[in-house]
Parts: sequence; structure tokens; C-alpha cells
Amino acid sequence: MEFIKKIFGNKNTLTFVLGALFVLLFLRQCDQVSSLKQDVKYAKEDAEISLNNMMASQDSVNILRNDNGDQLAQIRSYKVDLSIKDNKLIKMTNRYKKALDLNDDLSDVNSLISAELEIQDSLLANTNVTQIDSTSAEVKYESFKDYGGGNSRSLFGTSTLKYDFGQFKVLDSRFELKQTLSLFAAIENVDGADKLKLSTSYPGIEIKDIENINLINTRLNRKNEKKSGWSIGIGVGYGINLNNNQVISTGPSIGLGVYWSPKFLRF
Repeated sequence: MEFIKKIFGNKNTLTFVLGALFVLLFLRQCDQVSSLKQDVKYAKEDAEISLNNMMASQDSVNILRNDNGDQLAQIRSYKVDLSIKDNKLIKMTNRYKKALDLNDDLSDVNSLISAELEIQDSLLANTNVTQIDSTSAEVKYESFKDYGGGNSRSLFGTSTLKYDFGQFKVLDSRFELKQTLSLFAAIENVDGADKLKLSTSYPGIEIKDIENINLINTRLNRKNEKKSGWSIGIGVGYGINLNNNQVISTGPSIGLGVYWSPKFLRF
């Protein structure tokens, strides 16, 4: 009690203690405001991801034409936060894991992209007939088309015909069809939303469906956030000191103590 009376009976000591308490309370209040702002930021991020995925689920493939007249398909991208377990989004990514042999946690994977294409084509083939014997012949079919830009189609086939009892019969047929297809894809931010764009100049192709899932991990960076709190340590510095004679002075100091620091002052 005498010690407490001595402290609070000294004007300089009382001023110093009250000043220190004021500074600590001010820093704590600033830290609470900073934490609240951070929580609001995280809540906004989560809400934006949920809104984006809702809009992506309602979006459909938009078929356009580029400057060359080629087909261009566009659709809004999904965002999957790997740190949040959403059963619907997990089912979406499972298809890619199996098809592409990806690891379960999708580490080192940035985006998942798929496309469903339908090809409608017709061709006129050159034919060549080779006589085999008096009653049979071989017909060869051949067609090649180069559409440019890495797109082409080639067909080669043979049929064996036999004339028997006044009728032509096809004994066997064999066809080989080879197609090269060039696709261009990009993920572009359009009006604040990521959209997958897919284009091809191959004629007769109809882009039925496309999908893009961007993979993110918002919690990964949040774990590194500094936290305020108490700590024990050795302090070395230069500043304002209160000596045994209750005199406030400036100079170097060293000491062992208990400290409370807001997160924005930690490093």
C-alpha cells in the first residue's frame, strides 16, 4: 500500500503511468479497428466469390464471331476457394482430377478448362476403281482438305466389290479419317469478371459447352497475418526514461519486461 501511495502521490510518476495507459489503450483501440477492417475485407472477398459463382452457374455459352469470321465462344468463369469445402464445387473439380490425373489437393494447379465440341461434316471423295478379276474390283476413296491455321481433314478408304449372280456385293470396306483441329483459348477479365474465350476456324464445328474454374486459396495468405498480444522480451533502445529519483530524462535504456503490441507494430 505504501508503494502504491508513493507512486500515485508523485505527480511525475502519476503523469507517466497515466500517459502510458493512454498510449496502450489508444494502440489497442487502433488495433481493434484494424482487425475489424480486416474482417470486413475477408467477408467482402467471400461474398464476391459466392456472387461470382452464382452468376457463373446462371451463365450460358455466348457464341460470337471474331474479325476473321471464326466462331468464338465465351462464358463466365467459376472461382473455387480450395480452403473452403463446398460439396457442389468439389464435385465439379473431381471430374478434372480423374480425367487429368491430378493430385487430390490440386496443388500447383491454377485453372481447370473443358470444352464440348460437335463436328458436322460432309465431303466429296475422289474414287479410283481397280479390276481384281473378272467378277471383282477394288474401289479407292481419297479426299484431303486443308483449312489453314493448323486445321485439316483427310480421308482414305477402300471397298471390295464382287459381281455375283447378276448383283454387285460389297465384300468389305475400310476407311481412315484423320483430322487436325486448332483451338485458341484465353481467360480474360471482362467488366470485372474472368471469362473463358475459345475460338476455332475449323468449319462445321459447334461449341456446345465450355467451362473454366479458377482455383484460389484465400485462407493461405490469411494465416500469415500478424496478431496483437502480450509478449516477454528484452528491450534495448533510446528514449524517455523514468529513473529511481522519479525524474524523467532521455537516453539509452535496456530492460526485461512484459509488453503488449498491436499487430501493425509487429514485424
